[in-house]
Amino acid sequence: MGGARITRIGSPFNGVELADLDFEQTADTLYLAHIDHPPTKLVRASHTDWSFHAVDFAPTLAAPATCTASATVANTDSANQGAAYFPQLASYCVCAVNDDTGMESRASTEATVTNDLSLKRNFNTVSWSPVAGASRYTVYKADNSQFFGYIGTTQATSLRDDNITPALDRAPPRASNPFAGPGDYPSTVALFEQRAVWARTRNVPHGIWTTRSGQLENMDRSRPLRADDSMAFAIQAGRVNSVNQLVATTSLLALTSDSVFRIDGDGSGGVLDATRAPAARRQIGRGSSRLPPLVVDNVVFYQPGVGHSVRTIGYDFTIDGLKSNDVSIFSPHFFERMGIVSWCYAQEPRSLIWAAREDGALLCLTWEQEQNVWGWTLCETDGKVLSLCAIPEGGEDRVYLVVERMVEGVARRFVERMASHDWSDIRQTCFLDCAVSGTFDTPRTSFSGLWHLEGRSDVAGLVDGVAVMGLSVSQGTLVLPPHMDGATQATFGIPYTVDIETLPVRLTTQGGTTLGRRQQVAQAILTLADTRQIEVGIDANALFPLKARKGEAWSTPDALMNGDYPVSVGNRAGDECTLWLRQSAPLPFTLLGIALDAVVGG
Repeated sequence: MGGARITRIGSPFNGVELADLDFEQTADTLYLAHIDHPPTKLVRASHTDWSFHAVDFAPTLAAPATCTASATVANTDSANQGAAYFPQLASYCVCAVNDDTGMESRASTEATVTNDLSLKRNFNTVSWSPVAGASRYTVYKADNSQFFGYIGTTQATSLRDDNITPALDRAPPRASNPFAGPGDYPSTVALFEQRAVWARTRNVPHGIWTTRSGQLENMDRSRPLRADDSMAFAIQAGRVNSVNQLVATTSLLALTSDSVFRIDGDGSGGVLDATRAPAARRQIGRGSSRLPPLVVDNVVFYQPGVGHSVRTIGYDFTIDGLKSNDVSIFSPHFFERMGIVSWCYAQEPRSLIWAAREDGALLCLTWEQEQNVWGWTLCETDGKVLSLCAIPEGGEDRVYLVVERMVEGVARRFVERMASHDWSDIRQTCFLDCAVSGTFDTPRTSFSGLWHLEGRSDVAGLVDGVAVMGLSVSQGTLVLPPHMDGATQATFGIPYTVDIETLPVRLTTQGGTTLGRRQQVAQAILTLADTRQIEVGIDANALFPLKARKGEAWSTPDALMNGDYPVSVGNRAGDECTLWLRQSAPLPFTLLGIALDAVVGG
């Protein structure tokens, strides 16, 4: 199927609740957590079959419908052995087991019988109805009023008990659902060590609950507890640490309103075990907001609950623990009085974190941990970015955005996708906002279907590889200027300007520091890759085009610039030595490096 299709289904959540909705995905199931709704899952059965279901937290394998027990009394008097017939009550129950999933059903109804199994030839027979999907059955027994204990397993539907002593360290699972009603609904979810982990309810904001190991929708527990049973515990740390987010790394991280805690089975990285209390240890004293964190390699990015910044959580060998760093410290002006409302990580091919700010601006963080390279960029568009996500497509991560734009005075929301980084022909590129592209069999000068740009007179386009500016859209149609021939491949959208300014040169030499001294750029070397049509200067008001044409034929577009390009800028001194680069046309621009020859005090 070559075209995209939209499938709509009813949702238990309304629009104002989406910002506080947490989720975790495994295959075609998306688990959803909201503090005012029962735990929910969105299941995809096919491209057009999607459905919401409440999570029951029960085994999917049914218990045997019936269970009966009968006594065989072959010996009522053993006087020759010094013993008399002394009947005792014995109760039985049976659980079905699926060996493929490791799931054990809840117990069947109890069956009680009276017999003296201490005498020879006396025995009880337990029988039950078969269960679809069961590989075998486990049988449990309680003598008199004792607890149930394990006495055997079989693939048949009956078991003979000839005085088997129950193992009381293993009991049948019991139903458990800590999220039964309002006030007990969790607001965050994660998957860790084959368990679904839920946290933060209104009644227990610092509480954490896990499902059984290997069973993401089963909260059953046994008595006594088994290692793979479900778990329930709370973070006790001197104040109510509301668990805002859960993150699964080498250990489970609980990002609370006050601090960050590392949770494992024993405090030394051990697995979670229901038979012992987990270890929750405070690692970082800066709490987290409700914004879902991002995991990039082995580093967690999160937004603190107090202030406006972005911090990381990573292992530090020197302290043998987790350490937090502020990765917005070099760009604090991007976060003044404004936080992030949505973000995503696009791993390939650029390793970028895209973030939507409260005011609708788009931020981008370049993150290359192994090269110790990182920095923020502000991306402004004619509209507001409300939400975004990254989806792997064709060997790279494509970023989808929900953008609110004004069309003829009316606010409209668009789902937009960032253009691919992978292109071999400049005609395939798209460096425009809210753009659409098309390929045509015959050349044309008129293009329709541009209602989303209606009324604009600043539309730009890339027409057969040539940049065109200042186009107008009327009645959803755009017409190329008269001097242009028809095109077979075109992209039209809202233009934007790329500005790059280098940091001021700061040097300390034998003659002193450069601060406060007259200085200027004598020459610069730009290292470019697949770039066309840029301007260079010492500031935004003194720019000139960088010469690009070399051996191109007349009437052909400029070739892409690759390599080192020397630049001689204006002979003007100032208090700072900087270089300004700009591109206004919808064309590719990749800057790999800048080398400045600074003249100080000359």
